[in-house]
Amino acid sequence: MDINAPLVSVILPVFNRRNLVGRAIASVQNQTIDDWELLIIDDGSIDGLEKDILPLIAQKSNFRYMKHANRRLFASRNIGIHASLGHFITFLDSDDEYTARHLELRVSYLKENSDVDVIHGGVELIGDEESFYVQDAFNPEKKIHISECCVGATFFGKKKTFVESGGFKQTEYSAESEFLPRLSKLATVQKVDFPTYRYYTGLEDSICTQRKMSSEKNRLC
Repeated sequence: MDINAPLVSVILPVFNRRNLVGRAIASVQNQTIDDWELLIIDDGSIDGLEKDILPLIAQKSNFRYMKHANRRLFASRNIGIHASLGHFITFLDSDDEYTARHLELRVSYLKENSDVDVIHGGVELIGDEESFYVQDAFNPEKKIHISECCVGATFFGKKKTFVESGGFKQTEYSAESEFLPRLSKLATVQKVDFPTYRYYTGLEDSICTQRKMSSEKNRLC
């Protein structure tokens, strides 16, 4: 491992969320550890996002910004995985945020449990309780509580493991639901329960909300 490389690479995909992404970025800057890099992966935004991001890149040596044509979340995460320099990799969705000890606790857990390759989980839900229920990736006619789901942005683990896994695959919905069982066959994966990832639910442009609206529309047809 390069001794000059950061300990953690935070991969933050964003698409047209200029009005929200500042909160996510600030939460990374407010971490109790500072041995990290932030990769902002712009998935083809057309809302002027770069006007806010480029000045930050010029000021922060541990910030990086990459932009490509819109290829969806799974592809942006994979691009971040391969571009990252850290020993550990994790993710942050552009409408969410970390609490201050998010990275610290996860680094400590993996250092204390060296046999574990990847962890996930540890979510605080913020929003109307009704929006805590989403479409089940394995049974589209059923709704389940987010606590029963695998929240993709909470994955935290060794870069080597993510690369060897082949990353996230293109799916119609919930790429992490396909990723977790496949990853679990290749590596040691555990779910943690310290709720340091703040997950904002019910936003109009979120995947879960759009999925819900599409399902309700189809029932009316």
